Amino acid sequence: MSYHLCSQIDAQVRQSFIDPSGKSTPITDGIVDTELYAKARPKILWILKEPYDTEEDGVPVGGGWSLTQDVIGRWDFHLRIKRTQSTWHPIIYICYGLLNGFMPFEAMDKIADNPEMVKILRNIAVINVKKLPGLTRTHDFSAISDAYSKHKDILIRQLSVYNPDVIIGASTLPLFYDDLGIDRKSIQKSGSINYAVKNKKIYIDAYHPAQTTVQRSQYVNDIITAVKSVL
Repeated sequence: MSYHLCSQIDAQVRQSFIDPSGKSTPITDGIVDTELYAKARPKILWILKEPYDTEEDGVPVGGGWSLTQDVIGRWDFHLRIKRTQSTWHPIIYICYGLLNGFMPFEAMDKIADNPEMVKILRNIAVINVKKLPGLTRTHDFSAISDAYSKHKDILIRQLSVYNPDVIIGASTLPLFYDDLGIDRKSIQKSGSINYAVKNKKIYIDAYHPAQTTVQRSQYVNDIITAVKSVL
């Protein structure tokens, strides 16, 4: 995996995602650790909606940092995760299962008992569709779809350069279908997820990790089972 290409994408993000109000700057994302990601089997990429920084009078502000290097990749991320564990814990369980022989949720330790499990995130890639800070909850999905329309060249380039085997969209993947050439007729349903297979890659349309629609065990196992059936 070329660190140079990843740096080029970061520079493109900083130049392209502009806040008209001038109150925030982009938060870069991508591969957490290029060496670990290159060795990972399978290579996993999550597509989330938008990052969070701070708010002033209900308006998102901040930015100028890296989600992968300044947050996920930090040695103490397992200590800092508490505020956002509803999002990250399901991601950790899924990635841990996928990278450990498709281990089901029931066979895993609890993260609270084994915080070393958090380190599994160093093996993956994570991107946001909208790379300017948002609110803690996405109340207006049109801001996400608008960001995709304006910046899909960057987002598609991230998928191309990172070349993952497993792409998991957190209620974001339908934005990409047409540009990825995914025929909606090819999409299969399996439990709580939809998925499609194209060019030996599996594209999974799942609820956001912080969802409360299905039990966490089902959410985690549905994704692991689908990937195991394909790869």
